[in-house]
Parts: sequence; C-alpha cells; structure tokens
Amino acid sequence: MFRKVLLCSVLACTAIFSSVSTNSYAQTQSDMNQAASTDYKKVDAHLNKVYREVFNKLDASQQADLKAAQKAWIQFRDLDCKFQSSGSEGGSIHSMVVAGCLTDKTQARINELNTLLQCKEGDPSCVIAP
Repeated sequence: MFRKVLLCSVLACTAIFSSVSTNSYAQTQSDMNQAASTDYKKVDAHLNKVYREVFNKLDASQQADLKAAQKAWIQFRDLDCKFQSSGSEGGSIHSMVVAGCLTDKTQARINELNTLLQCKEGDPSCVIAP
C-alpha cells in the first residue's frame, strides 16, 4: 500500500513540475508554489481574453447560454481540482498541485473556446458564423 501511495505521489509531482513554467528557476517549494500561481494567473488572464472574444461574437441568447456554461465550468474546474489535489492537502506542495490542476484545466478551456473562433463556413455544429 505504501509503495502505491509513494508511486502516486511521485507521478503527481512529476506531472505538476512539468506544468510549472519552464522559465521559472524556482529552487524552494515556496518559489515553486509562487511560480505555479503565476503560471495559473497568466493562463487565467488569457482565458478571460478568449472568453470575451467569443462572447462578443454571439447574439444575446447565446451570450446568456455561454455565461451560464462558463459559470458551471468554473464550478466544475474548482471542485475537480479540489478533489484531484486532495492527496497533497496539508503539505507544502498542495498549493502548487492545485495551481497546476487549475492551469491545465484552464488551458483546456482556452483550447475549447478557441475552436469556436475557428469555424469553417457551412459547419452547422459551430455557434459562431465565420
């Protein structure tokens, strides 16, 4: 059992370290936590930019739908990251694990919204006309 927990911890740390900015030269856990937080803030700002871009191309009804969907997505993201980081709760690495999860999920949402901005003409599944 201990080996499984240790292996999961090592794998989780490896995934987290790979998601922290490669431009960061953090050497302490506190520095790594700060770097992960900074990376998340950058990705979150980018998400807000892309969200506004999509939002502004929609009609009023679609805007209301996107706003509701985004609110639900944020709640899902936060709860899922809380769950996924629960193994590190109480440890000094916890805030880095949470920030790494938030960064990954936020980047995935950016990619999802960006696909809406790249619709091909005649694509009936796209909500934004080219």
